[in-house]
Amino acid sequence: MNASVPGSLPSRRTLLRAAGLAGAALMVPLSGCGATPAAQNGVTTLRFMQNKPEVVDYFNQVIKDFEALNADIRVVQDFNEGNFVPGLVRNDPPDVVTRGFAQATADFVKKGIFADLSDMPVANTIDPKMQELINSWGQYNGSEISALPFSLAAAGVIYNRDIFEAHGVSVPTTWDGFVAACEKFKAAGIAPIYGTYKDPWTLAQGMFDYASGGTLDVAEFFTKLNAKGARVTKDSAESFANNFGPALPKMLQLASFSQNGAASKNYADGNAAFAKGQAAMYLQGPWALSQLVAANKDIRLGTFPLPATNNPAETKARVNVDMALSITRNTPNMAAARRFVNYLLEPSVVNTYNEKNAAFSPLKDAPAVSNAHITGLNAAVAEARYFQGAVTYFPPSVPVNNYIQSFVYSKNGEQFLAALDDEWRRVAERTAV
Repeated sequence: MNASVPGSLPSRRTLLRAAGLAGAALMVPLSGCGATPAAQNGVTTLRFMQNKPEVVDYFNQVIKDFEALNADIRVVQDFNEGNFVPGLVRNDPPDVVTRGFAQATADFVKKGIFADLSDMPVANTIDPKMQELINSWGQYNGSEISALPFSLAAAGVIYNRDIFEAHGVSVPTTWDGFVAACEKFKAAGIAPIYGTYKDPWTLAQGMFDYASGGTLDVAEFFTKLNAKGARVTKDSAESFANNFGPALPKMLQLASFSQNGAASKNYADGNAAFAKGQAAMYLQGPWALSQLVAANKDIRLGTFPLPATNNPAETKARVNVDMALSITRNTPNMAAARRFVNYLLEPSVVNTYNEKNAAFSPLKDAPAVSNAHITGLNAAVAEARYFQGAVTYFPPSVPVNNYIQSFVYSKNGEQFLAALDDEWRRVAERTAV
């Protein structure tokens, strides 16, 4: 796959407990059975834990090239992200880590698990707007840079170019234009959108995130909501009830353009059907592209950001930092780890990775992507017209995907938003210090 498919995560309680134990471990001397020796026979061994098993071969080659230039460093790749928390608890963390950046990773940042990278020259090569996507989750000591973005996944509406061309439909740039396109496909007997409601995460990252993020400053909303904490009620200015209401009719309109039987279809069904041309559009991210092409090598795809308003200048793409580089604060191999991170952010490494994986490079001077599947997102990314999906701000203990699925079925928006406010308040009460 090209980007991580959203899925289940450890509970917030588990993550916070692990982060707390790891935070305590930061005060423990590194000499002992948990610490990896800094060097043996003049060679330092680094453990590189990356979060995407599907790109192991790419990083194997990167490591080989790095070691050829750095004979005093050996890098061992670990792509089992499940080893991360146990390693922290045992005071045997990996040296260099990549993680998708969302609430769970932010919890570790706030506990000081990762080292400050702000003084590394390579930090200055990062597009500040992309770095802010990470910093916006919170910074240790209020100023440290605990992670540097490596890959930005941008998502929108995947569309079948052949179907659009055959029916004379142009890529819409306004909400009304999008609705008109859907109506035209529907009148021609073509499902405008392929829905996969059986997998609730597809509704969450798709219609919920697109409709809300296209009309609301998501980061600002959650900043204010976190500040309100356990005092939030449905009547609060910072509540879901008072901010997400405008997105709900758009969600239901998107749902109305799905094929019959969408409730019984899952993600795998959607990929198979869309690859066969059974719908004009698909509300999915770049992780689906490789599977669609694998199912139909002749399919011609494109992606555009969903226009949630009638002002094209306001149209935004959903993004997530799919991979971010960190160095664990407790590593005894700091100098070698920093050399490796510097190498990973060389343009020839990071730009090539993103071009191969239908993603966007974080470097200031990165070339525009040439992959035809995602070139339609170039302008939105270059102009920072993007947002991180609202669902990524929820702690794993809140079953937000299921609430979204229930809303799409019941169409009871008041109940849906009240449930989100109640869940958020309960989380704030449990985690209040």
